[in-house]
Amino acid sequence: KVLDEEIVNLTELQGLCWSGCPPDQRADTWRLLLRYMPANSDRREAKMTRLRAEYADAVVKYFDSYDPASASPYDRTMYNQIAVDLPRTNPSVQLFQNVRVQGCLHRILYVWAIRHPGTGYVQGINDLVTPFFFVFLREQTGAGDEDVSSGSVVGEEGAATQGGKLVSAAQLDLIEADCYHCLTNLLDNAQDNYVLDSRGIQEKVFMLKRIIARLDDKLVAHFERMEVEFLQFAFRWFNCLLMREFSLPCTLRLWDTYVAERAFAVFHVYVCAAVLLAFSKELQAMDFQEIIVFLQNLPTHTWGEAQMDLIVAQAYSWCQQWSTSHL
Repeated sequence: KVLDEEIVNLTELQGLCWSGCPPDQRADTWRLLLRYMPANSDRREAKMTRLRAEYADAVVKYFDSYDPASASPYDRTMYNQIAVDLPRTNPSVQLFQNVRVQGCLHRILYVWAIRHPGTGYVQGINDLVTPFFFVFLREQTGAGDEDVSSGSVVGEEGAATQGGKLVSAAQLDLIEADCYHCLTNLLDNAQDNYVLDSRGIQEKVFMLKRIIARLDDKLVAHFERMEVEFLQFAFRWFNCLLMREFSLPCTLRLWDTYVAERAFAVFHVYVCAAVLLAFSKELQAMDFQEIIVFLQNLPTHTWGEAQMDLIVAQAYSWCQQWSTSHL
């Protein structure tokens, strides 16, 4: 009902999305809460048509005209690093091994990097496009999660689009543009995580350690005895927003909260704390090597939305208790 209003009440929508969004309503909900789609339905079509056209123009200007012989060292580095990372992007989901999809991701990431020279492309941002791509592809095709995840709705380059739910080239263009703009707006709220010298992530990791010290000093003491540094395992948690630790359905559930939480970059620190403390007892019985191996391969891929709800609720409780100024 909220989505059907002439002017969507974004505060009300935030409250609903924070606790998890129905899959069929996720695409528009995310577009609205990321301030890509206007709340006023009268302005919606014109603005989104304009922004999608702007992205298409940027692809022609930056990506289609890319020439390694004449490109600047920065442009060449960005282009090549993205190309190297694409096959490693969300590897557990077959969709993202599809050549057409990787072409979309390459364009999105390269245009983003060129337009954000202060940060540029860094590894991890490639993973952050994938939830948007999945959600918008699901919306465009009306296919179920399994068909979307398998990539069967995308087909191969030049495949016919008649019959079934195979996505058309025009639909892929819309998906690509929407992914670009939503990624841009998401990262605007976490920009310091992706500066080239990684200072922003290091600060978040140190904040995580302070939170754990308050909640479980025994675990921190054990880590110190074992000479385990938080940066050794938590850097990836911030770089990829825990995406490599969870299944795609759990990531989508977590992102419902992040999209609704404007200061999600800080809230994410508390989510990381809740995940770590879920395994405190096991970790305190391990030595250095066992700890590192365990934390790099958390047994969280079998978690469902119920576990994610508990993690989010615990993180919210701690976040409400302590402001960052007290840590």
